[in-house]
Amino acid sequence: MFEFTINEAELLNGFLRDFSAYVNKYYKFTMKFLASPERSDFSENDKLVLISVNKSVYQNLYSFLRLNDSNMQYVAFSCLESAVYAMRLFSVIAPYTEYRYKFLTDPEFSLTECEDDLAGDEGEFDENTEHFSLKEFCEGIHRVNAFELKTASISSQLNDGNIYLGLSCGKTLSAELQDEVRKNLIGAFVALSKYARMFESDGVDEELKALEDSLYERFLEYLRK
Repeated sequence: MFEFTINEAELLNGFLRDFSAYVNKYYKFTMKFLASPERSDFSENDKLVLISVNKSVYQNLYSFLRLNDSNMQYVAFSCLESAVYAMRLFSVIAPYTEYRYKFLTDPEFSLTECEDDLAGDEGEFDENTEHFSLKEFCEGIHRVNAFELKTASISSQLNDGNIYLGLSCGKTLSAELQDEVRKNLIGAFVALSKYARMFESDGVDEELKALEDSLYERFLEYLRK
């Protein structure tokens, strides 16, 4: 079982446990939402596509958490990248019929082009509004996974000047690698919180909302330290 030992380890470990519960509860909530007969604005084929993409989000988040528990951080981070990519895709094809149709029929479909089109439609950037880009977060994870950021990808594997030769990243992770886990864990929470807003038209389960509020408070507490 993975546990943080870096600064504010107790707070981070509590955040990690609550985030795992949050992922589990929100998966059930989103699937209930998508399978509801009230989703009459989607055809049965549309529902199949959206349920599949949503399932990819949560399967990859589960894998990120479980593989991180096994200290298999390379593949854990790859699963997180896939989860965030699926969030990006869902955010484009669920609310926009034209992009959904293009996704299903056009072999040249480009998610990035769709996102750029939508960003252009949103107008000027408002510096007083909170912004979190799923695209930028996904690209940042990819840079680690593709060994573009050498410190995060390679140097973080060193522990007291040595590298573990087993398949995992070691029995005890370096502070640098734990910091990468910390950044990705917090990013995963913020990404999932943004993604979850798409499923709240029918209201939010109070227990789920309380858990999210608790996680957000831990997040703010961490930022204040």
